[in-house]
Amino acid sequence: MTVFLDQYRKAQTPEQTHFCPGCGHGNLLRYVDEALCALGCEARAIWVSPVGCGGLTDAYLSVSHILSAHGRASAVGTAVKRLHPDAVVIVSQGDGDLASIGFLEALHAANRGECLTVFFVNNANFAMTGGQMAPTTLLGQVSATTPGGRQFSEHGAPLKVCELFNQLEGPAFIARVAIGSERQIAEARRVIHRAVRNQVESRGYSFVEILSPCPSNWHCTPAEARDRVAEVMTQTYPLGIFRDADRSDMISARQRVTPYDPARVRAPFEALARPVTVQDPAPVRLNRPMSVCCAGFGGQGVLTLGRLIARIGLASGLNATWIPSYGPEMRGGSANCFVRLQESPVSTPIVDCPDVVIAMNQPALDRFASRAAADGVILYDSDVAAVTGDISARCVGIPATSCAAAAGLAQAANLVMLRAFLEHADITIDWDAVIGCLPERFGAEMSRLA
Repeated sequence: MTVFLDQYRKAQTPEQTHFCPGCGHGNLLRYVDEALCALGCEARAIWVSPVGCGGLTDAYLSVSHILSAHGRASAVGTAVKRLHPDAVVIVSQGDGDLASIGFLEALHAANRGECLTVFFVNNANFAMTGGQMAPTTLLGQVSATTPGGRQFSEHGAPLKVCELFNQLEGPAFIARVAIGSERQIAEARRVIHRAVRNQVESRGYSFVEILSPCPSNWHCTPAEARDRVAEVMTQTYPLGIFRDADRSDMISARQRVTPYDPARVRAPFEALARPVTVQDPAPVRLNRPMSVCCAGFGGQGVLTLGRLIARIGLASGLNATWIPSYGPEMRGGSANCFVRLQESPVSTPIVDCPDVVIAMNQPALDRFASRAAADGVILYDSDVAAVTGDISARCVGIPATSCAAAAGLAQAANLVMLRAFLEHADITIDWDAVIGCLPERFGAEMSRLA
């Protein structure tokens, strides 16, 4: 969700917020609101919110607002600040959002010294989702996932983000405050104002950790929760200013983003988009719309096989889509792709029941053979795979590996399967036109495999 506003209106309405009574998120919104207005920068403020309790900032502050993906607020804030260097970018994140799923983004933004103001609300649990243990949960603290309390031997120690960030060169300002006693709250208000002012003055990256009550998940009253912050949380998380420096030299030295120029962007894309020339006669004439599944191991040219089929379709004047799917290892992991070819526009690239399955190994055959259409065809490399079980589609074994090796093209088993597809699918082909529409290297290899 993204909302940009031309005018800022200070939060003045008496409406009931979605925060639980006693929650510290409301204090944060109020103090940042006061700071923006006092510094006269409210009109150029952009607030980047997390997923979680702090995600509805725009409901209470009339501020330009971006709701980021879970944990990505520091990364989004970095992009916003670099694209709009004159904006005052406020990033707010909870302990689950910043110290868990988004820790790397937050760490690297701090290390780079991005000119952001980051507020880290630490209530020692995943509050929005029911009070599970967070990286900041105290030792011995009971949570939804630690009914016996957090144990160092099993869960490790609470993560002290201020102390970790204080090891980095990038940050200009690092502080920890608390929504606990009246004196602590007053100090929190002053530090929050200071962190906003640091960005207005381009002093660098400011990070403020805010120890916040969470009465609902701590199962206590708001007053008891604030006492716990003041007396218990501060024992694990000492309050204070860890660093107060000026990193404006980093900001001024950082290269500004080059303004967007459509002409500059268009040129390299035009160079990459090698046009496909429609042949006459067409390389392939479909007798019916066709969907194809190509599957095997990463490194066997499975995705390339699908792209070549799509390219031949495009050269024939057909509509074609190609969508890949592969595991974390491109070489050695499973890989597959789906191609659709038809004269009418393709409504979706998703293929549930392919007309043709091209299986480059046994796992691919085992996985996709049962999904082939009953009147379809399954082409498999018979050198490395064999049909097992009752398959309704027509199965054709192609000795692709040995054929490629015999032609001196050991890595071209996928092209052998491409030729088999063109011969066994329900299509009419012109071989010379097919070879002519392929990239030069593939066309030459296809000729050798004839």
